[in-house]
Amino acid sequence: MERNGGRVMHSRRRMLVSTAWCIGVLLGIADWSLAARLPERITIRSGVVNSAVIQGDAATAVVYGVADEHPVQADWVLLPHHRRDVVWAADALIKKGAKVIAPEAERALIETPEAYWQAFQQKRFHDYDQQSTKVLARGIEVTRWVKQGDLIDLGGIELTVLETPGFTRGSVSYVTESDGQTVVFTGDMIAGPGKVLDIYSFQDAIEEANIRGYHGYGGRFADLLQSIEKIRQLNPDVLVPARGEVIHRPAPALDKLTQRIKALYRSYLSTSALNWYFKEERMGQCAQRVLGPQAEFSLMPYSAYEDTPDWIWVRGTSRLIISETGHSLLIDCGNTGVIDGVKELLESGVINKVDGIFVTHYHDDHTNAVQQASVEFDCPVYAVTHYADILRHPGNYHMPCLHHTPIEKVDAKQHGDIMEFHEFKLTFRAFPGQTYYHGALLVERPGQTPVFFIGDAFSPSGMDDYCVLNRNLMHKDDGFLFCFEQIRALGEECWLINEHIPHVFRFSGKELDSLKREFSNRIEIVRDLTLWDDPNYAVDEQWAVLYPYGLQTRPGVTHEFDVTLTNHSAKRRDYEVNFRLPEGAELVSVTKATRVPAGAMTAVRAMIRLPNEPGHYLIRADIKSDGIDVRDWIESTVTVVSDEQ
Repeated sequence: MERNGGRVMHSRRRMLVSTAWCIGVLLGIADWSLAARLPERITIRSGVVNSAVIQGDAATAVVYGVADEHPVQADWVLLPHHRRDVVWAADALIKKGAKVIAPEAERALIETPEAYWQAFQQKRFHDYDQQSTKVLARGIEVTRWVKQGDLIDLGGIELTVLETPGFTRGSVSYVTESDGQTVVFTGDMIAGPGKVLDIYSFQDAIEEANIRGYHGYGGRFADLLQSIEKIRQLNPDVLVPARGEVIHRPAPALDKLTQRIKALYRSYLSTSALNWYFKEERMGQCAQRVLGPQAEFSLMPYSAYEDTPDWIWVRGTSRLIISETGHSLLIDCGNTGVIDGVKELLESGVINKVDGIFVTHYHDDHTNAVQQASVEFDCPVYAVTHYADILRHPGNYHMPCLHHTPIEKVDAKQHGDIMEFHEFKLTFRAFPGQTYYHGALLVERPGQTPVFFIGDAFSPSGMDDYCVLNRNLMHKDDGFLFCFEQIRALGEECWLINEHIPHVFRFSGKELDSLKREFSNRIEIVRDLTLWDDPNYAVDEQWAVLYPYGLQTRPGVTHEFDVTLTNHSAKRRDYEVNFRLPEGAELVSVTKATRVPAGAMTAVRAMIRLPNEPGHYLIRADIKSDGIDVRDWIESTVTVVSDEQ
């Protein structure tokens, strides 16, 4: 009995050590020697980015780079992908003369990222591709571009290139055999047993199902699973990721990752609003890519729905609430066709005035013509406070489907504010569903069933959480959990309106229970699947963000930049922000962020003198806290224009 108990205690202790190691290595607080368990020619130094030194008879190579001041002389540095939050670790070696090997599939983003950023000045608006912008600020000179099957001969030891897309579209791994051991340098394909760095990096188009990147939740999960299988077939002895724990039991680690990815995707499918839009056949194509052709999965049956009441005019992604008096309130305005339709109603006498516009959220298909409509109908624009700024100043943000025309006069309402509008009672609500910057409007009319305008948060088949970069938070008092509770409190008779759907619909209590239960299960899957101390970091790329995101200014101007930080952790945090400034820029002053409560937001304010030379620049920053150390993590794009322009 004692031996049994001893084994249990040892197992628990080992599990705790493994968890601490996994978090610590990713976030830069572990530095353990692993030489005794690796071939003699390979030395691993763990850190913010792991460093693998491979000693050949003819040359020395370092995989990933060197994340600290530890002296290393290398002939080659091997990059797994283009992402600057890893590639920065190679800078010191490159400056010392190391030549670079990098994946051919990501050549443009490594060799000429300046072209990417040039195009991005406009592409960042109305962006439906949804790819991470952790792209290099300046290009790197690469001596050798590699692809599947290429050999790198260091003399006495060789590495084979294995294409392992997933975390990025063109990621590679490097495989070597030495002292009877097969070692695979996996990049960010895996970050510990059963773990990856985040979820949002896998967003992408699903071409087989004709689904673009914006709707492509886990769009590269299928690539990831194929890459896992490639490595599994090698029967490796050691996996060395770019970030996270060095893995000495690869088979169970890979199995666990496969199981968790499939569990996450199965959970996502079971509550996806896309089943309403894309129907079962296309959802089945998505499922087969990730779960396999014979795998079981479920889709939520459609909830109750019926025709929209006749006092609500329907046009595209807009609605018009029409009072018995002829006054009206417009809900969203995505294009000029809506304006034309409303003018026809005015000319025909169906309505006599547009009294205002309520904007449910910032997405371009709901906002592109709001400013024009406000001027045309000489009426105010209403929104809920927490997303009023993105409507007024869209260029200060980088979010999916971002509109480009500022809405000049936004009357910001607090959550719960009530406004009487003729026979209607209007209640403004914060409603962070499809996106964090999202609201809703409860409309109550005597003798009529209440109607709740919820933007794009739900469809009759579930939740609109298909774009992770929309910031679908998973806190108890935020995101969809907050939305569930609001709908439940309104009762089962209240109709919901998503303006993409020409019907009203409602969820039963049982359906709400099922949605909440599955979403709560998904939170736990993400918690197990990723490295962070809270799952929200894994689905919220913008837990740290620079504001303004985009800026056009004159040469030499000193401008304020705020690093906005959301503490998703369950503990208080102090933060350290280190700026990476372009040539010609200067940090004038910076504040600190200390004692930030759990769940709170804070800002580090910096005054930065911008370059005198016209051009496009990136302001970037590292973020450090207790157990968090991420480098070259966030950016702001700055365009300096000459005084003559």
